[in-house]
Amino acid sequence: MSLSEIIYKRKSVRKYQSDLLDEKTLQDIQDYLVKIKTLYCDIRVNFSIVGKEHVKGIASLYSPHYIVAMSENKPGYLVNVGFMLQQVDLYLSSIGLGGCWLGMAGLREKPVGDMEFVIVFAFGKPAESLHRDLADFKRKSLAKLSDVVDSRLEVVRLAPSAMNFQMYYFITEGNIIHAYCAKAGVLAIKRLVKMREIDVGIALAHLYVENSERFRFFEVENPKEINGHFYVGSIEL
Repeated sequence: MSLSEIIYKRKSVRKYQSDLLDEKTLQDIQDYLVKIKTLYCDIRVNFSIVGKEHVKGIASLYSPHYIVAMSENKPGYLVNVGFMLQQVDLYLSSIGLGGCWLGMAGLREKPVGDMEFVIVFAFGKPAESLHRDLADFKRKSLAKLSDVVDSRLEVVRLAPSAMNFQMYYFITEGNIIHAYCAKAGVLAIKRLVKMREIDVGIALAHLYVENSERFRFFEVENPKEINGHFYVGSIEL
């Protein structure tokens, strides 16, 4: 199946077979990691494949394989990582492998260098169903995610997010869609705050995959203000 088709079937896989993937499959994934599209060409990002011994906490029980996302800390870096890694999520599902975002996971060792640890992504051979029917998605309605019910945003509605909170909002102006992220409350958990921006990037990745020939990300001056949200960027389709 194409990545676009996977959007309508993908699920978070939380049970994996214990056996390791073969070297060719791991190399194919590594090759894919270096060619995925980015939103910000000026932000350095690194994705590495590691084993469970490098992942801290209960997350290490998920799978024998993980992708660790590292990035320069610049404006938009969390959105950028979400955008890039979700393309990998869809790719893995398209080749018969499961994947799951682990927003609360950490690394056993402190990263070396000037990049910041962002998130861990589990993947491997699924020990449960890999895909689901469209009716099984538990998501907000388009009316709650945007100012108008725009069918182009259906792929956004189906995007995964932390605890399925979908903390984003979209405004449509013809062929331009403006993306916003919900502001964090005073008592918000720090890691979940980070996930809000990552989730926006995940949603934008679905828009890109569905409209790869026309997709253009940019920022406008003086964007419209939305109560409880901050402007992330705009997409031309």
